[in-house]
Amino acid sequence: MNKKVLIIILLVIVLVVGAIEAYIVFGGKKSTKNSNQDSKVQDEASQEEEWSYTYEGMKIEIGKEFTKEKYGEEISYSEIASCAFDGLDKTYTYEHYEITTYPAENEKENILSIYFLDETIATDEGVSIGDSYDKMVEAYSDSYENHDNLYTYRKGDTLLNFIVENDTITSIEYTLDVEQN
Repeated sequence: MNKKVLIIILLVIVLVVGAIEAYIVFGGKKSTKNSNQDSKVQDEASQEEEWSYTYEGMKIEIGKEFTKEKYGEEISYSEIASCAFDGLDKTYTYEHYEITTYPAENEKENILSIYFLDETIATDEGVSIGDSYDKMVEAYSDSYENHDNLYTYRKGDTLLNFIVENDTITSIEYTLDVEQN
């Protein structure tokens, strides 16, 4: 009788360990092949609470104040009634990217999003439109949220979105998570 109990206990332990391993391999968010990159991105995320983008030495911060003096003359400009805020969302188009703003206190504008227009610019981690899904994962890890072909990396109240079609990045956008604000 003692041997039967011992065998049953050992079988239960083996099954539990197997179930945990299966979860990690098939159901967990992290894979072992990118564990070093995952910890790198997590370390960077803890050092910097929000996504930002640097263009020609100028840091563009999501959710921070926008001034035309800092960003210069735009190529085009448009505005539309905001769905998420009271007032107007304004879009300033520059040579390689667009900045969309939302109304803030004291008639100021804050940056809602930065949208890449072409492959000539790259994220601060070196990813551009036209790069592969693998390059995105190498730079940012496989700890993303995925909805169809939209891959989202979250940092604080900001998001970094990639649209990937046929293993190729076709869109890059930094944006404020308006659902969190």
